This record gives sequence, structure tokens and C-alpha cells, in this order.
Amino acid sequence: MKNFTDDNISGSSELLEELHEHLKTQKNILSIFPDLLDSFGNKFAPFENIQNYLNELRRTIRTKKSIEKFFEKYDKLILNIYDNIYKNCRHKLIKHSSFLTISNSKTVFEILKRLSKENKNLRVSVAESRPQYEGRILARGLSKEGIEVKLITEAMIYNESLQCEAGIIGADTILKNGNVVNKTGSGLLALTCKHRKIPLYVVCDRKKFSHKNKYTNKLMPPDEIWKTNSRIKIENYYFEEIDKNLITFIFTD
Repeated sequence: MKNFTDDNISGSSELLEELHEHLKTQKNILSIFPDLLDSFGNKFAPFENIQNYLNELRRTIRTKKSIEKFFEKYDKLILNIYDNIYKNCRHKLIKHSSFLTISNSKTVFEILKRLSKENKNLRVSVAESRPQYEGRILARGLSKEGIEVKLITEAMIYNESLQCEAGIIGADTILKNGNVVNKTGSGLLALTCKHRKIPLYVVCDRKKFSHKNKYTNKLMPPDEIWKTNSRIKIENYYFEEIDKNLITFIFTD
């Protein structure tokens, strides 16, 4: 479990799938040790889909409903979720042959993989996403699907947008006010798309929607940016809030 709980590079959808598979192996003890769910809730606090999943599981245990049926329900949801999202966004995405994205999103990967089956000329530019460089994972995965991929730094997003017809990102949370929380650098991508007058699409499952209007960011270890003994102040944030007015469409299942 160490690799899973210390995972700072997978997207929230992928983390939820891993958590779901793990908890299925622990289902016989969940009612005895409910604090186990709290530990996962604290660990994955930024991810709305995981919080919604854990809250539903807590209610299932508290009301003594069938845990088995709960896991069966999510087995089906996870199996069909990407097909359902693609059905809802295909009519827009099929118009474009080149996309600009950032970081590592399982949903973005699955949607672009499906799109590539219909568009053999699909091209994707991926910003690598400091400090964990998880965009490299997405780039590698798309390349294995036969998609033409270019890896860039976040600093290259503005110029690279000249070569792309649309932007696409996942989401860690959709706030009640319509703003989107995603990996740092997504705001730059959103502003760039707005300035270049190209659409920015968000793809995510409905479990990402939050009842909260405010997002509180968490400061991460500065050594991930630069290990130095100097007096320079270093700030490291993984996520940021993107204004809804910079987003063209949010597609969900």
C-alpha cells in the first residue's frame, strides 16, 4: 500500500480506482475499523471524487446496507464511466485534430484514446507539470496508443497553443460556483486558450462535483522545487482554481 498512499503523480480518477480495489479486499473489516476510511479521507483530501466515494461508503456502513452491493455498484460505474463521458463530448472533440493538455489525467487519457480510434491524425501536446513531471506519464501512455505526442514544459504552453486547436484538462474538483480545481499550470493553459480564442474542454466524472464554493490550497514541500540552503522563499502548490469563465465546456458521464 505504500506506493498507493504516497502516489503524487496519478490523477484522482486513477487513485479512486486503486482505492476502490484495495477497499474491496478489506470489506470484511470496514464495519469494525471505520477509522480506516478517515485515514484515506485525510490522505486524499484534495480529491472530491474520493471524498464522495468515502462518504457514500460510510453511509452504507452506518445504515447497515449491503457493502457488497456498494462495491458492485462502483465496479459498474468505473467500468462504464469513460465510455459515457466520451459519448457526451465526442460531438465537440471530433472537430479537432490537435490538443494541448497538462499533467496526468486518467480521464483525459481515456477520452483521447477513444478519440484516436476515430481520428488517426490526432496530435497531442502535453506540458510535463512540475514538480513531479507526471505529464511524462500521460505522454508515454498516449504514445503507446499510437498517438503523435509532443512533450513540453509549462513555460512553452503559450507558444505551443499556436499549433493546437483546443485545450483539454481533467478536474480534481468542480466547485459549486462552477470553477474548476486542477493541477497547477491549468490556469495558464486556460488563459492561453482564452487569448488564442480556442476552446478549453474539461472532462471528468460527476463525482468530482462539490457542494463547496471555496477551495483551500495546501502548501507542499519546497524541496520538490529546489533543494537549497539559501534564504530564497520557495512555494510549491500542486493545484489551483480556474475561473469558470475561462472554460468552454465541462463534460461528464
